[in-house]
Amino acid sequence: MSVRSRFQNFFDGGLIQSVLSDLSYRASIERLGRLLIKRVVWRNHTDEKQIALTFDDGPHPIYTPQILEILNEHSVPATFFLIGKHLTKYPGIARHIAELGNEIANHTYSHMLLLKLSDEEIKREIQCTHDLLFELNGQKPRFLRPPMGLFSKRVLDVIEKSGYRTVVGDVYPRDPHRPGKDKLVKRILARTQAGSIIILHDGGNTEVVDRSQTVNALKEVIPMLKQRGFEFVTLSEMFNESIDSHVPLINKLD
Repeated sequence: MSVRSRFQNFFDGGLIQSVLSDLSYRASIERLGRLLIKRVVWRNHTDEKQIALTFDDGPHPIYTPQILEILNEHSVPATFFLIGKHLTKYPGIARHIAELGNEIANHTYSHMLLLKLSDEEIKREIQCTHDLLFELNGQKPRFLRPPMGLFSKRVLDVIEKSGYRTVVGDVYPRDPHRPGKDKLVKRILARTQAGSIIILHDGGNTEVVDRSQTVNALKEVIPMLKQRGFEFVTLSEMFNESIDSHVPLINKLD
């Protein structure tokens, strides 16, 4: 292959995504963050072999139902961080997520970088999605994952004043970068431990969304983790005792 061909292949989308995936995975910001920031839930510090599967950016009309089918087949619950603007398009899928015993959580309305928004704008992003989630099953969601996992002290203050607990996670195989099904499985198995929160995606915010690698990896990784003795739980089940009970759940933001 010529130098020109290699250069062109690097920028064709697939290879550069793979390189970004590898670099981001090795940097492992989510594993470093838990050493520095205690206000955010990165994982549960426990000896019990409980783990939580979480999914971001849904609901999606193609991939969310596929993931729900896999979870149901293996009797595994998960926590879905849903985006408000997608909820308005696919309320039936979102309702089905909850009906199957999964937990629904807040991923803001527009999936905008919260660091760039004012306090009032952040509150609106949270409240709009909160109202939609509450309409699904009459239950107040407890957890919020900021878009792209990015936050500041100010953002955390607004989230907490809104009655939510901020969750990131500690096992993120970078599935949006589409590094390949085998690499996703390997990454999840390598880093999952007691109390881990696994970050995956059932939807997206681009014109073209492809979560087929996530779906195929999930088919393999769930049985493998079960064989290792792990029990899958929702975030509320995982933190039933360790999340501060005095933190008020959101009602209406002033």
